[in-house]
Amino acid sequence: MNILVVNWTWYPSGGDWTYVENVVDLYTRNGHTVIPFSMKDERNFPSPYSEYFIENIDYKKINKRSLSAGIKVVAKSIYSFEAQQNLERLLNNVKIDFVHINVIHHYITPTILKIIKSRNIPVIWTLHEYTPICPESTFISHGKICERCYGGAFYNCITHTCKKGSVLASTVAALENYVHKYLNYYSYVDFYVCPSVFLYNKFKQFNFFSDKLVQLYHGYNYSEIDFALQTHVLAKERYIVFVGRLEKIKGTHTVLKAIKRCPNISLKVVGTGTQEQELKQFVLENGLQNVCFEGKKNRNETLQIIKNADFLICASEWYEVLGFTVVEAMALGKPVIGSAIGAIPEMVIDNHTGLLFEPGNDAQLSELITTLCADDDLITKLGKNARQHITTLIDNNKHYAGLQQLIPGL
Repeated sequence: MNILVVNWTWYPSGGDWTYVENVVDLYTRNGHTVIPFSMKDERNFPSPYSEYFIENIDYKKINKRSLSAGIKVVAKSIYSFEAQQNLERLLNNVKIDFVHINVIHHYITPTILKIIKSRNIPVIWTLHEYTPICPESTFISHGKICERCYGGAFYNCITHTCKKGSVLASTVAALENYVHKYLNYYSYVDFYVCPSVFLYNKFKQFNFFSDKLVQLYHGYNYSEIDFALQTHVLAKERYIVFVGRLEKIKGTHTVLKAIKRCPNISLKVVGTGTQEQELKQFVLENGLQNVCFEGKKNRNETLQIIKNADFLICASEWYEVLGFTVVEAMALGKPVIGSAIGAIPEMVIDNHTGLLFEPGNDAQLSELITTLCADDDLITKLGKNARQHITTLIDNNKHYAGLQQLIPGL
């Protein structure tokens, strides 16, 4: 089969790309041909189909003085004529048997669904975020969980400036949701694949095409994990690790507040983000000698850092969909101290594969850090359970079998 895989990037860009890369490999190894449809970017992996990619949308233009440039960017982020035209050209030249959508909001946009439907091509959409039911995408408003837009009341995004605290950005986000809902593009999708039970239940709670929602955990290629486990790099010291974007919703600030109470425990922070300077300032002002910012690392470097750590902390404060960092840590045999929110408890089973704490509760987190660091036997036990649980839950064979149920002939 010829499978059109659609995603906003065709280069490593986060958890969504980890999934896209994995599913592309799955399709290819099972004898299918993958045709990508994405945005142009110098970081993209080479593809003979890149001529069909749409022009890169630069959201920075919205913040510049050129009003006309900003308006064009906003318009394209809601309704992309270019994406429709380019997809039409592609479909005229290449026979596509089915389409697999991933992250397309704000860039390629759901307007392409009408083109696909007009040709009676089956389409599935793996949900990586909450945009169809939350204009802000994360259910976070000014650092707090927010579900005010329930029932399609997207105007709340504007009145509460949920998107970046900006009236303009919030208006664009709300308008986007209203347009796509009014035009009913989402009805053109045959199945929505939900990577976690939590996400499945949340979309069902919001009455989003309940009959089309399918809960199916991601797959994962553990070859790099196995290679990392076979590679012996001795750590010079004992430490724990946080890996992720340095953003408020990831809870890095909570981790630093907790580690402040644990001066004898070393923490490595891997990643970059908009909160980086603020976090570094916190470390400086509080004289935290036990925190090391490692910056951005490549995949292999990150896996080695996690492998040599005692355990990983996942302190997210949003409805985490399914964190691949947690998957990788557990596959490396590391327990995880995770916040009890979103899909995290589906992976981190309290006192079995790790420990759970209340999101944002740095005092509770510091107690768990201290407890776990003091018990090597518990670290080993939880780590062993973690690997067994995650490799059973997140499995390529199970994922592909689930996709086969949705796409006849796959």
